[in-house]
Amino acid sequence: MASSRADSQDVTLPGTHGPSPSLDSLSTPALLAALPKRVETLVKAQITLLKAEVRADLSKELGVAEGLGVAAVCGLAALNLLLVTAVLALSTIMRGWLAGLAVTGLVLVVAAIAGGLGWRGRVRKPLARTRHELEEDVKWTKERPHGQR
Repeated sequence: MASSRADSQDVTLPGTHGPSPSLDSLSTPALLAALPKRVETLVKAQITLLKAEVRADLSKELGVAEGLGVAAVCGLAALNLLLVTAVLALSTIMRGWLAGLAVTGLVLVVAAIAGGLGWRGRVRKPLARTRHELEEDVKWTKERPHGQR
C-alpha cells in the first residue's frame, strides 16, 4: 500500500499524551476518535491558505483597478479635447458660441440615450432569489406544528 501524507504525521489520540507512530496500527474506534482533530487541522490550514490567497488576489486587483482608473481619466481628457476640437472646427462655418451649443446639445442627447438604456437595465427587484428563499423559510416555519419547534 502506498504511503500517504497522513501516515507520516503523528496523531495524538484523545485520552493519551503521546503521538501515535502510524495510523495503520490504529483501530477503527481510535481512528474515528482522531478524525475531528484531523479535520480541524485541515480546515485551519485551508482557512490560512484562503486568507493568503485572498490577500494576494486583492493586491493584484487593486493594481489593475488603479491602472484602469488612470486609463479612464486619460480617456475622458481625450474625449474633452476631441469635443473642443469639434467646436473649433465648426466655428469656421458658424459662430463660436453656436458651435459650442451644437456640440454640447449633441453630447447631452447621447448622455440622455445612454442614461435611459442604463436605467432600463437596472435590477428592479434586488436579491429576488434570496427574498424568495427567505419567504419560503418563514412560511415553512409558520406552518410547522407547535410540537416540532
